[in-house]
Amino acid sequence: MRAVTTHKNADFDALASMVAAGKLYPGAVLLSPGVLNQNVQEFASLYKDVLNIRSPREVDLSQLEMLVVTDTRQKERLALPAALLERVAQIHVYDHHPPADDDLPASLLVGEAVGATTTLLMEKILELQLPLSPFEATLFALGIYEDTGCLTYTGTSERDVAMLHRLWQAGVNVRVVNEFLHKPLSEGQRSILDELLAATEYHEPHGVRVAVTFADSADYVGGLALLTHKLIEIEDVDIVFSVVAMEDRIYIVGRSRLDHFDLTQVLTPFGGKGHARAASATVKGSSLQEVKEKLTAVMYQQLFPVTAAKDIMSSPVRSIEPETPVDRARELMLRYGHSGFPVVEGEKLVGIISRRDLEKAAHHGFGHAPVKGYMNRNPLIAAPEMPVKKLQQIMIEHNVGRLPVLESENIVGIVTRTDVLRNLEGVPKINCAVSSSLPQHGEDLTPLFKERLSRQLQSLLLLVGQKADRENVRVYVVGGFVRDLLLGLPTQDLDLVVEGEAIAFAGRLNELLAGRLKVHEQFGTAQLQFADGTRVDLASSRQEFYARPAALPEVEQSSLKKDLFRRDFTINTLACALNAPHFGELHDYFHGTQDLDNGLIRILYNLSFVEDPLRLLRAIRFEQRFGFALEETTRSLLENAVHSRLLGKVSKERLYEELKPVWLEEKAPEILSRYFELGVAADLFPGVRLGEQIRQRLRSVREMIKFAARAWPDAAPLPSVLYLAALLQEMPFQEIRHLSRRLRLHREERERLLAAVQAVPDLLELLQAAEPLSAGRIYYALTGQPVETLLLLRAESSSSRIWEATSLYWEKLRHQKPGVSGDDLVRMGYQPGPRFQRVLRAVRLARLDGRVSSKEAEMALIKQLFAEEEYEKGPDHHADR
Repeated sequence: MRAVTTHKNADFDALASMVAAGKLYPGAVLLSPGVLNQNVQEFASLYKDVLNIRSPREVDLSQLEMLVVTDTRQKERLALPAALLERVAQIHVYDHHPPADDDLPASLLVGEAVGATTTLLMEKILELQLPLSPFEATLFALGIYEDTGCLTYTGTSERDVAMLHRLWQAGVNVRVVNEFLHKPLSEGQRSILDELLAATEYHEPHGVRVAVTFADSADYVGGLALLTHKLIEIEDVDIVFSVVAMEDRIYIVGRSRLDHFDLTQVLTPFGGKGHARAASATVKGSSLQEVKEKLTAVMYQQLFPVTAAKDIMSSPVRSIEPETPVDRARELMLRYGHSGFPVVEGEKLVGIISRRDLEKAAHHGFGHAPVKGYMNRNPLIAAPEMPVKKLQQIMIEHNVGRLPVLESENIVGIVTRTDVLRNLEGVPKINCAVSSSLPQHGEDLTPLFKERLSRQLQSLLLLVGQKADRENVRVYVVGGFVRDLLLGLPTQDLDLVVEGEAIAFAGRLNELLAGRLKVHEQFGTAQLQFADGTRVDLASSRQEFYARPAALPEVEQSSLKKDLFRRDFTINTLACALNAPHFGELHDYFHGTQDLDNGLIRILYNLSFVEDPLRLLRAIRFEQRFGFALEETTRSLLENAVHSRLLGKVSKERLYEELKPVWLEEKAPEILSRYFELGVAADLFPGVRLGEQIRQRLRSVREMIKFAARAWPDAAPLPSVLYLAALLQEMPFQEIRHLSRRLRLHREERERLLAAVQAVPDLLELLQAAEPLSAGRIYYALTGQPVETLLLLRAESSSSRIWEATSLYWEKLRHQKPGVSGDDLVRMGYQPGPRFQRVLRAVRLARLDGRVSSKEAEMALIKQLFAEEEYEKGPDHHADR
């Protein structure tokens, strides 16, 4: 016999999941869990005949072979004897609660973090394509709605929403849902609620606002969880604990608004169970006062501080000085995308100025005036420990968009309205001081040097640092080298920033290292190349300014921090000191390690894409290379830049240079596809429409590049040609020719691309024709074609004929040469002429097809061919001898 049951004090999710499990286990008996919540009891009474739930006393449990349990995995929450649970052969559990030490020994466990257990069962029902009646759809909807707070609880998942959609399609009766989901409180519940409200005590351990309420009832009254939920809606607190004595037991129910704290930690000493934000416990043998004292003590031990200003603030703070001209402040505000600046003298805050203040001053002709005349000298401020809830209240009450965070009168950070909204919406603040698995600003990277770098590269870094010390300049290795080191990726080339004259230092360094030196005076950069392929790029710390969007940067010397700020993304702003005594010290001014940890591509300021639209392509390349995501604001600004067609302002030569690394990326197909998804491709490949056929062709090309590297090592195909051909194959040939010039492809790339796209369609038809493919036919079909054509043929077709033909040609036929040449024909006495080409072609075909295998046989065939030609001309002609 098989049976299905659920937990005591069953709610609608328990009842619904039990009925749903009955559909998955045909013939199983539905066993009553005993006590039901009041609204569930009323529903079950009305639909008793439909539900067909039986009491365990009505069933011979000695015959039980399989027990299915829903919405719990805890033994003590079941109404069945413990001995029975130990004896039953199989126990299948479906539950969305977290595991605990005393869970049932399940032979099958379906336990996943969704809002309702009914969702898990519904997914199985849909998978098996089982029919649903309107009654079942309504009951299952009640289960999901109740356990997700009508889809408002934070534990709600997309899967819950999807299942409700399917249930509505099956026929949910909304009148029944409303009737039983929003039942009015009973007289007993209203009495207890009044008593709880009157007896509320407030606590604030570590800034967490907690309400603890108490009540005493001689009789048992169900629905304490509902009452506690109402209390947290009424009280302006973070956590509510309801403690009610009923009959011979004390019931504790907790509800929380906090994401970072697990309520079960407080209720575990009472034997409590549940979720992080909803938990309960039942206590026997203790008085209400004893439970109250113990709960308070545990609460203060277990609760830790709420999110405060220091956790979400941006730091260091970008600020201006009182003497900064209004026009300069407006320029900085536009550049960095800010709506206000703190005004500081030294580290001390003396005021704050908003964009509106600056616009008003400029409008009245005071753009030259210092901001101190227009700033707010008494700004609202926050302390580092101020809870975010308090920050939110201040911003709402005073209609301000930013709060400087002060410690001992010094500004240590700033909290904006965006930071508060991120916290409210549950979006993590990445660029703040939170825990990270990667090294942090100021930490030593030398252990990683020893673990992940070759000894040769370690020695090179030490030599550079020692030379810098002797030359009295500060040198840092920066950018991709540090990023890839932290990610554990191979890293070879070095990018060095020199606080001083990079070109002069490069010359003196080269005297020590004896590499090949190249200098770029315009940008103040130099490059050293060594015999083993290692390349060292050196640049003076500099700040770049763009005279207009998409222009090349104008450069001036700057500090390391300003140099790093000019870079494209936070993950590329990491630097490592090479001078003693700070060798190996990480500099992370813009929280790049946090974005590495969280897998985000983030620009440093709002005009980044405007000043250099090529960063659009780079952002997508890094996103796909590392499997990261575009940070929310970065993606929004990227989409705006795409909409403004900023890439169209970039020179075609610069576009071509930016595409070069894309062709070499392992994830080139994903990068190119992403260009289309985000609209970037319209400026790169106009007229191309990405579909599944092109996506598949791009993926096949990647496999062909790998194949060629492995099986045809001398092929050296150009990835740019292969990927472009995959994209452009379906366009008219003249448009491909035009686009190849528009992209400024090198001559060899253009010639190979055009040859491949022109030949592939005809070759596919020829090589897949029904006629047998002789070696000679294959040779003359493929000879003269670039290797890219062969690889594209393989990418386009899974036909074994094509794969065998291309392999035969590349690996064998192209190397075969005939034993005779035109000179041999002259020595044999024949006069040069058009016949030579026809005869030599026939000889090569004969050799390729195996009809001749020696020079003597070839010469015999030549004589035969010339004789046949003479015979066909008739007796009036003479041989050319």
